[in-house]
Amino acid sequence: MSIIKYIYFFIIFFIYNTNLALSAQLLSHKATYTLNILNIKDNSFLEGGQGQTFFEIVENCNGWNIKEDYVLIYELPNKKTSNSFSSYSTFENFLGTKHSFELNEESQFSGKKSYQGFIEKNKSEISGSIINSSIKKLTFNKDVLFPIEHLLELIKTAKMGSKILTKKVFFGNEDEEFIKIVSAFIGQSRKSTLEGIEDLKGKKIWPIKVAFYKEKSKQQNPEYEIFLEIDDLGVVHSYKVDYGSFEIEALLKKFELLPKTMCKK
Repeated sequence: MSIIKYIYFFIIFFIYNTNLALSAQLLSHKATYTLNILNIKDNSFLEGGQGQTFFEIVENCNGWNIKEDYVLIYELPNKKTSNSFSSYSTFENFLGTKHSFELNEESQFSGKKSYQGFIEKNKSEISGSIINSSIKKLTFNKDVLFPIEHLLELIKTAKMGSKILTKKVFFGNEDEEFIKIVSAFIGQSRKSTLEGIEDLKGKKIWPIKVAFYKEKSKQQNPEYEIFLEIDDLGVVHSYKVDYGSFEIEALLKKFELLPKTMCKK
């Protein structure tokens, strides 16, 4: 199961009057997070686990390129282990009308998975294709946001002082259930307690709990929840994924600012 889905829950979109105003809202950067499995319940098959994820977001001339690579080693009973690897990349334009994605994943739990696809908003709907061993057409209602659409709207909502945001969001790293209902509960802003990274020291962050539901599910309990600390430029200072039977904690270990792509005027 790809960790990128637990990173992309953050990304939300608001259309500004100009591309420049929109593009200025997210910081091009590269971040490395350490992963640790915590709070394992009695009904879980896990005994522990650790890993790393490498996340990169870069502004180019037309939109945002995002890539995440991760490795996670699960600790199982009888001193056994199980490994999961994933590489996931996307592009989304500034207007929030075009989104492409590619996933390559290998897990000793679920085997190999590899596909790519694209979707685009038109006047009446969202349509596109996913390509693996065959080509599958995709069609959704136009009330669905793309991932980058969904971060900027979250940041905007937090800046306005609002506490709740619920939207339908497309996630291209799940090839069966692309749409999730995402409910965010935004806490009071405060200064980051992150140490050792000067670029982020003392930054204002919002603690946010994000709950993910299946689009057509009538269950009151979410599939999973994410607790994150995020600043106004879209940098995640830490996050924790709660699956119910165990949690994965991600702590920022290394941070690097990246230059924007030089564009012709």
